[in-house]
Amino acid sequence: MQPVSTNYPYTNTTNILSIQMMRGIACIIVVLFHISVKGAQYGNGALQGFSIGGAGVDMFFIISGYIMCVSTVDRHLNFFQFSLLRIKRIIPLYWLTTTAALVIYLYNPHIVNTSGGETSIWASYTLIPNGKKYLNSIGWTLSYEFFFYIIFALFINRGTYKAAVMSSITLLILVVIGLFANNDRPVLNFSTHILYIEFVIGMCCFYLINKKIVRLDPKLGVALTIVGTAILGLELFFNMPVQDEWRGLTWGIPMLLIFVGLLSFEEFIQRSNTLIRNLFLEIGNSSYSLYLIHPFTLSGTAMCLKALNMTSNPYFFAAILFVVSVSLGHLVYLYVEKPLIALMKRKPALQSIPKQQPIQ
Repeated sequence: MQPVSTNYPYTNTTNILSIQMMRGIACIIVVLFHISVKGAQYGNGALQGFSIGGAGVDMFFIISGYIMCVSTVDRHLNFFQFSLLRIKRIIPLYWLTTTAALVIYLYNPHIVNTSGGETSIWASYTLIPNGKKYLNSIGWTLSYEFFFYIIFALFINRGTYKAAVMSSITLLILVVIGLFANNDRPVLNFSTHILYIEFVIGMCCFYLINKKIVRLDPKLGVALTIVGTAILGLELFFNMPVQDEWRGLTWGIPMLLIFVGLLSFEEFIQRSNTLIRNLFLEIGNSSYSLYLIHPFTLSGTAMCLKALNMTSNPYFFAAILFVVSVSLGHLVYLYVEKPLIALMKRKPALQSIPKQQPIQ
């Protein structure tokens, strides 16, 4: 079989079906990881030991590095234009879920962030890390996303390729500083964290693939996917991942192999029309909604099961939490996220007013 002759770069990132499927897979394993946390909280051992599910976040970071490059190719953007696009896409739904969490927090603070720790309301909305928990517990990942966006935006007016190179160099310098600096301060620890290597990985993948330095071969893709999955399995078995110190490598490298492997199947995925493929695509499309609301659905569903005295069976417990989370995530995508996206894309009404007519 000959190497895939891809049509990169795509300007519409939803057209890269392998990326959408990876988003779905990443979100699913994050949900499964948090179900295991709930299983421990309720003492039934549901999905016990599935700590590797947290690597779904690492996949998201790699995807983000790649997609920010894909979505800006041949687009003339400056810092403010790029930043505004990111804010309009990410913040509305996040703020909506954060406000819902705030209402719950004001009613009963113990329901929010049941894992413990002090909650910061202002940091929850600004995504500025201060060492405290966010109202929406997964908001910490968006802090890393927006820091990457800021670095990328600083160079975006030079074009995507130069922005990718300069952003990668900047982030790597920060990571090196973090390896030698005293990271007791939350802001310093955050801005020099090794997780930024994963955004660099995504940008490097884009550069190498789009410059035709690396060609995507489905045969090699199968091998890379198997090896990456095997590494994650071994790390889980030997309890190797260290989330704070070396996570960007221990989870970033195997997720890189899986990312490139699945990306190599793009033409096959485009041609196929199976139920599994379509299911993962739908979950991928709704992955942001699912990602943001699953902490709420897991907690609410678990409390309902406890009230019904139905938490003892770990398999039933895990299945119900998973189905409810994915289902509600898709409903939020259809009836909340999509309308918000359409609203953010609407042009201001003032633009339709003739220039010679004074604005009242």
